Amino acid sequence: MALLDKVPGELKLYIGGIFTLRRRDALKEANITHVLSVLRMPLDDDLFSPFSHHAVQVDDVEDENLLEHFPATNRFIQEGLDGGGGVLVHW
Repeated sequence: MALLDKVPGELKLYIGGIFTLRRRDALKEANITHVLSVLRMPLDDDLFSPFSHHAVQVDDVEDENLLEHFPATNRFIQEGLDGGGGVLVHW
């Protein structure tokens, strides 16, 4: 998988690993304005500057309840898309 993959369709929605955040040129080219983190680990705030950032701290286990986070994550993603930017979801 490439470090920054666009989700098929017209939306500016991308997925990638945490190291995608180090590819500033690719993020700029994709007009990323919002970053959604889905993982449980200490996160360096400097890594997310200048993006709007939302973190969902979950474990990568089979019985993790991701559904409870959907209302907040969906709002965050929609906010980024409605603002004309791109959204990166990383794990």
